[in-house]
Amino acid sequence: MERVIILFFHFIGFGLLLTTSVAGYILNARYKKAREIQAKSTILRALKPIGILSPIALALMLITGIGNMHMLGYTFTDPPHWLAYKLSLFVLAVIGGIVFAVKSRKRGALIGELASGKTPANALETIQSYDRQINVFYLVLGLLMIMILLLSINGRLGAQ
Repeated sequence: MERVIILFFHFIGFGLLLTTSVAGYILNARYKKAREIQAKSTILRALKPIGILSPIALALMLITGIGNMHMLGYTFTDPPHWLAYKLSLFVLAVIGGIVFAVKSRKRGALIGELASGKTPANALETIQSYDRQINVFYLVLGLLMIMILLLSINGRLGAQ
């Protein structure tokens, strides 16, 4: 029964992470289509709560993932190959998420300054740079999530 509960919350964490990623991607697409700086600022403010949920989902997945490893009898020192690859990709996703959060915060602050009438030097070029980096992040995150999911499915099926 304990294993089922841990697995249930692991799926909840994955669903939450997937939901925040898709919602972030959709709002980012709306941000790119917006012409006025006030509209861009409003969309970025709507993204803040979604950004707060992502670390919660990652922490839930990490804690329940460790619980799943324990329940299956795996250790960090000698996991099966599929699980080692999955953990490596998860770490890459977490590091990417941290970098993404920093870039998003900087972009939001810069857009906020522009919306309030302040115009810092090279603001538009900096915003375009952040936008490109954030677009790449969404692509990479999507690929990482697909690879992690495929490793999970293939690894568990191969262990049967």
